[in-house]
Amino acid sequence: MKWTMKKSVIALSLAACSAGSFAQSCPVEVPNDIHIAGDQVAVYQGGKPRLLINQDNQLFIEGRQVALSDSQMQALQAYSEHVKSYLPQMAELADSGASIAQEVIDDLSAHFGNSDAFVGAEQLVDEYSAKAKQKFYPDGEFVMPADVFRSMDSGWKQELEEALKHISVESVSGMIASLSEEMKAGELSFSQFQTQLMALKQSLQDKVRQRSGEMAVQAGELCESIEGLAEEEQQLQQVIPELKDYQLFEI
Repeated sequence: MKWTMKKSVIALSLAACSAGSFAQSCPVEVPNDIHIAGDQVAVYQGGKPRLLINQDNQLFIEGRQVALSDSQMQALQAYSEHVKSYLPQMAELADSGASIAQEVIDDLSAHFGNSDAFVGAEQLVDEYSAKAKQKFYPDGEFVMPADVFRSMDSGWKQELEEALKHISVESVSGMIASLSEEMKAGELSFSQFQTQLMALKQSLQDKVRQRSGEMAVQAGELCESIEGLAEEEQQLQQVIPELKDYQLFEI
């Protein structure tokens, strides 16, 4: 039984690999906190907004409006729209590990017809999901923290792996409880019990491997988009030199 539980932990932990590989392979630095509130984009330094692009695509630096020509404003608007489109996808990626775990639990619950056995695992998934969202939405608005990729590769990855271990152990406990009830009722022999566990383990491993692969593709595409933003920012700095001291990205 311990062997089966260990294998389940390994299977669910595959979901953690994508977050780490994304952080390692995305050659972009985020030197300052980036806030997105509605249609506004702001760069924070020292906990205070230093640069603001408001909903009318007006530019403010250190609280003072920067006069822009029509062409400058158009370039700033295009960039701002791209930032607002791509960066919040980071929050979705951070929550992908929880969504994979939830799918596994849903499959287990459907397989055994016993959702009560997996309540503990579902609660752990909800807790992790809420924690993942809190990282990017601490006060209701989107925040991309400075050095996000470095922290994702260290602290965040470890948190995800630890959460998935607890979830997988709780899930296996639910599996064993459900199968044991069938054995007690005479509906399942020990041989059938072992066969079902092996078949279910393989099915879940396949699902997690597939979803983890999808997550890795999503991460790669998002990284390419953020690299594009970094290049677009460099071009925008040529058009609006005042932006150079308030970078969103570094490559």
